[in-house]
Amino acid sequence: MRSAHSGARTIEDPMTTAPLPRVSVLLAAAVLSLSSLAACSGGPVTPDRDPTGIWTGALVTDEGTCPSERDSTLQINAHDISFTPGDGSIVLKGKRLPDNSHFRARAQTKGADGKPWPMVFDAYPVGRAIGGTYGTPACRAHITLTHPTR
Repeated sequence: MRSAHSGARTIEDPMTTAPLPRVSVLLAAAVLSLSSLAACSGGPVTPDRDPTGIWTGALVTDEGTCPSERDSTLQINAHDISFTPGDGSIVLKGKRLPDNSHFRARAQTKGADGKPWPMVFDAYPVGRAIGGTYGTPACRAHITLTHPTR
């Protein structure tokens, strides 16, 4: 059917029986499709919603001597976490809590004197990153870890 005024093809709106330009109908359908897709995606993935993956960052020494020359790595899977300070040979291990509000990993080795040498990593989501602290008897440091693909 053609409109008497513009010569453009039209489609009748069944609710009002008034003719609607075809471009308007297509535009409305496109906007509705995009808004539905955005609603399904739920916005950007943040570590409080889905922390799974590999996160990296450099330790910043607050006190003592810390492995801050190289990046550190936090790996989070469905049940466990591991933190490798300064990407060295010692890996701190922990269990992932279901609410994703806090991550903790620990390791204990023996010092040169044979005494226990505890290492602790505590972290929490901060926006699109994970913030945390790392400590040993000789080191206190903080860190911001980011996910390379987020």
